[in-house]
Parts: sequence; structure tokens; C-alpha cells
Amino acid sequence: MTDPQEGASAAEGGRPQDVHTAGPSGGDGTMPLELPRATADELQRLELARTLLLKVHRALLEAERVRYEKARGRIENNSAFLQLVINDPWFDWLRPMAQMVLLIDERTSDKKAPVGSAEARSLFARARDMLKADPDGDAFQRLFADALQHSPTLAVIARQVSMVLHG
Repeated sequence: MTDPQEGASAAEGGRPQDVHTAGPSGGDGTMPLELPRATADELQRLELARTLLLKVHRALLEAERVRYEKARGRIENNSAFLQLVINDPWFDWLRPMAQMVLLIDERTSDKKAPVGSAEARSLFARARDMLKADPDGDAFQRLFADALQHSPTLAVIARQVSMVLHG
């Protein structure tokens, strides 16, 4: 007897709940690849990682605002600061963090192509690699290492996200 948790039969067009289809089904008779969906634990960790990465990003923005104002003078208001973040090359190094938060947000909210288990593990690994504070690394890693040295709050949040990313 089959387990009702495994989903409807193929004749009914159903799929098991724990797999998702990756790639289009070709007209050449090939079946789309079925991959395991992310587990509830992986999805919960992704949501927590996203929240903590967002906190890291905010802390980095504040730290970078202070650094910018020391070098170039006071920023008039938050609107002017937003324009600088968007347009000034000074803040370019922060974009990978914003892009990572956005990617996790997009993938965890995609109902048509749910995030798979392997993809979740890949997102964790990408975030871990990005958050390696390395004075000899890429621009983000170098400036992140510097920011960690000057912001105890950032260091605490970075440690929290690191624990989530490592499982």
C-alpha cells in the first residue's frame, strides 16, 4: 500500500510533496529533472539567514555612512544618503550583500519553482564565502574585515549569521 503523504498518482497528474521539477519538459520526449525540495529546516534557516544578512547590510550601511562623512563631510539627510548608496562608487562594495539578500528573498518566495535542497545549500555556501572577512580578499571581504574591526555591533550580528549559515 502506498503512503498518502507521497502525493497523487501519476495518472492523477500529482507529484510527491518533497520534489520539484527543474527545467522545462522538452518536446523531445525527455522528462524534466526532479530535485528534492528544500526541507522545512533549510527553508527556516534561509529565512533566518536572510533576516540576519539584512541586519548585517544595515549595520554596514551605517558604518560606511560614518566612514564617508569622516572623509567627505556630513550627508544632509536619509534621502541624500540613499542617492549616494545607489549612485556613488564609494558604496559599490556593499552591493553583493544586497544582492544576496534579494536572491534569498526571491528564491524562498518563488511558488512556481520552489527552492531545492541543493540550491539552499548552495545559497548558504555563497553567503559564507561572501562573509569571509579577509584583508587580502575581494573588495567586499576587505572592507567587511575593516568594518568588523570598528563595529562591535556588526561583529555580533556577523557571528549570528555565520552560525546560521554553518547550520
